[in-house]
Amino acid sequence: MEMYVLQVKPNTEETVKYELMKKGFRIISPTAEIQERYCGQWHSHVKTIFTQYVFIECDLSDEVYYKVKSIPEVIRFLGHGKPQKLPADEWAYINILGNNGKPIKPSKVFATANGDKMIMSGILRKYADKIVFLDLRQRKARIEIMLCRKVHRITLPIIGI
Repeated sequence: MEMYVLQVKPNTEETVKYELMKKGFRIISPTAEIQERYCGQWHSHVKTIFTQYVFIECDLSDEVYYKVKSIPEVIRFLGHGKPQKLPADEWAYINILGNNGKPIKPSKVFATANGDKMIMSGILRKYADKIVFLDLRQRKARIEIMLCRKVHRITLPIIGI
């Protein structure tokens, strides 16, 4: 089986995921438990990491292609003229971010007195070399990963300890 990337209409990732799972496909749509501050307090909610994208694992044939495309919210398979398989190294990233279908919990980060930051636990430890932005005050970190041979920046939750 190979993994492909579907582009879907905005805010329909969960609908597409549910419809494809009903049809027997293995779907990954990474989510994270994001912390946001409003009304003077921190609130957490689940947010899709890759908006407008759903990852599908299948053996692509004409029948499978048209079965997937029959879902109204699916725009297209990513690729240049034809569906492009996700390379194995990128597939590994997506499987880690998929977190077995559960939202990614905030990674714990410790700040030293001189301003250095150490990642103590969480999914961010696996991406320590890919961090481009880390802000304890905003409780978020951005990493850069390759997806279909293009660099994508994604935001992951953190919490200071």
